[in-house]
Amino acid sequence: MENAQILIVEDDLSFAENVKFQLSTSEIKSDNIISVTSIAEVLEVRDFQEPDVILLDLNIEDSSGVETYEKVFNIFPLASVIVLSGMDDESIALEIVSKGGQDYVIKSALNAKVLERTIKYGLLRRELTQKVRKSERKFKDVFNKSPLPIVQLIGRDLQTGLINDAAQKLYKASPYELTKRPFSDFNADKKQRITADGGRFIQLTNDGEEIIVDVVINEIDADTDQLEYIALIIDKTKELEFEKRKFDVVSQAEESEKKKIARELHDGLGQQMVLLNLLFQNFNPSDAQLESFKDLQNLLQNCIREVKDIAYNLLPPELEKGFLNAIERFAHRISSMGKIQFVIDIEESIQEQDLNSVDKFNLYRIIQELFNNSLKHAEASEFSISLRRIQGGIELKAMDNGIGFEMDAIQKGLGIENIQYRMNMAGINGIFNSVKGKGTSVTMSLKSS
Repeated sequence: MENAQILIVEDDLSFAENVKFQLSTSEIKSDNIISVTSIAEVLEVRDFQEPDVILLDLNIEDSSGVETYEKVFNIFPLASVIVLSGMDDESIALEIVSKGGQDYVIKSALNAKVLERTIKYGLLRRELTQKVRKSERKFKDVFNKSPLPIVQLIGRDLQTGLINDAAQKLYKASPYELTKRPFSDFNADKKQRITADGGRFIQLTNDGEEIIVDVVINEIDADTDQLEYIALIIDKTKELEFEKRKFDVVSQAEESEKKKIARELHDGLGQQMVLLNLLFQNFNPSDAQLESFKDLQNLLQNCIREVKDIAYNLLPPELEKGFLNAIERFAHRISSMGKIQFVIDIEESIQEQDLNSVDKFNLYRIIQELFNNSLKHAEASEFSISLRRIQGGIELKAMDNGIGFEMDAIQKGLGIENIQYRMNMAGINGIFNSVKGKGTSVTMSLKSS
């Protein structure tokens, strides 16, 4: 305290001298005490001293009331301001304390002990204020200089507050364009809402570019009644694009290999078995051999059919004529086998060209996988596909009337991971739903060209 710089702003010279005398009885050095009578003189002090504590009379030569505090505070914003108040302006002194003043003392009650205690408290509050400001500056530096996009979200509707530099760069917009908006407004699908749970979303930058982001949201323990959150935005766009390109390369290699195997089965083993069947029919078995001959003939014909089915599934020729044609032929072929009924319901207005922007091959494989799950696991007697126009695209719904499953069980097996992987790579949004005893359904949103 002895090194504290004290500035007295008081135009009553006798009272100012009394204050200086009271201070002289404390640890404070007299050389560290300056007394002035006006705002003009306060400005002159700024050139050679930065006071730690200002003892301020509100009514001086060139200023009065709250205006005096505001002027002095603007000149020395880091100083601890203590108001010297008369009985008639105590309410004003309280108002100034509410605006940021450190304290006030009644002039008539002023003595050395009161003054010393008030200054000590003022210096302590000044030190604490400086630490808080330093901590706030560090937080803002960490917040703004983080290489990851960070957004402050406020209230139940998650309105954007502070936006760091990385977030501004990601969304290609200024803070003015980004703040005070529900964060869900950034979504490409305006119906999709962002909650405090976060998740993965397709959003739009300020220039309309689509980005895929993972949003991680954590609540801040604020002292206010208003909910506050910090959202970490992880841009997955390039990573997913790379994964898609990798998937496309692997998928193309895989499909190329499937085509090769399909042709070998059809043109090689399949033709050999057809020839074998023709040769087999030229045999004239005896009556004793007739039953065995028919069993072998049936077995051979079943093998021929299975080889053809495998070749067909590996390389569906109908897909070259379009998805709608392929799925209709697939349904007809399945239904003709009699094991399960495959029903298709396509809205009349939907044409093949509406699916030009869809990864038709992976969509066809998804339908195959869903059907296989229904056939092998669901004990279904009917599997259906419906296509309907919706805003911004086409909705494809695949469902069965099987036994259904618990959703947790579905997410862990039954080929669902493979289906979800194909959906992600093909850019298809799919929602799975299943109820025990009521079947399983998958609703997919397809972009229309």
